[in-house]
Amino acid sequence: MLSKAKICVVDDEAVITDVLSESLRAHNFDTLTANNGQDAIELCKKNDIDLMLLDVMMPVMDGYEVCKALKSDEATKDIEVIFVTGKSEPENHEEGFKLGAIDYITKPFNLPMVMVRVEAALRMRQQATSDSMTDILQDLGDTDSVTGLKNQRYLLNQLQHEIDKSKRYHYPVSCVILDLDTIRTTDDKQKDLSVEDLLAEVAMEIRSFTRSYDILARFDGTLFAAVLPHSDANDAVNYGRKIMEDIDATTFSDPNAPTKVSVSVSAVTVIDGALTDAELVFGETMKLLLQAKSMPKNNRIKGREINPA
Repeated sequence: MLSKAKICVVDDEAVITDVLSESLRAHNFDTLTANNGQDAIELCKKNDIDLMLLDVMMPVMDGYEVCKALKSDEATKDIEVIFVTGKSEPENHEEGFKLGAIDYITKPFNLPMVMVRVEAALRMRQQATSDSMTDILQDLGDTDSVTGLKNQRYLLNQLQHEIDKSKRYHYPVSCVILDLDTIRTTDDKQKDLSVEDLLAEVAMEIRSFTRSYDILARFDGTLFAAVLPHSDANDAVNYGRKIMEDIDATTFSDPNAPTKVSVSVSAVTVIDGALTDAELVFGETMKLLLQAKSMPKNNRIKGREINPA
């Protein structure tokens, strides 16, 4: 499980270690912190660390030296390293990768995007210990690289699986689609926003409302979708409404451009396998989404229940 991973955060600025550690803990990771390179190495020798978020510019022992020391020690060489630093020149990136780092994030960082990159690095670490190359390729093929969520293919496969089960075991299954409508920066003087960073933030926000056994995916572009097993029509609409209201109230913190977003939501609930084809269910949900987009700003949500004939 990715959430069982232990992560060491290393930066000589306490505010950076605090922010990163708090966010990691909110995503159920175990964290340790160090404010200098020597302490970081000692922590790694005494604890079973899976990944390190490592600053480059630190006094006495910089991040490159820390990474080199970790990779040259048999006891710590398997710790994955992600540099998080203000050094943004291509040669800095190259130096980090040569030393064995798995990723390189430039400050000022986008916090949700850091979480996506952490999960991606841990997933790669997990796959590296797997005996099945088929499983590795399958996981990579099912994951959206921008948000870390599942992708369109995986969602439709799982929707079909849940529809089939719902017919056999007589429970409802709901498909919910969420689409970003309006994206605007709160300060016209700011630089253009990064749409990928924004999508990562929105994905993280949606995940906070989603149960562990639900299937959440970035379907395409600004379109997100979820499969909610054992959720009736009221549950599905309430799920979508909570997300819609939360996103409406949130200012997303892209480092270059604080951003406001609005979202439209549709939900179709299938009872006892009343519709048996996943693409047909998704199509019905998309039709509702078009209706939702024409609704007043504070009520851009439509729901429908489909029962057996």
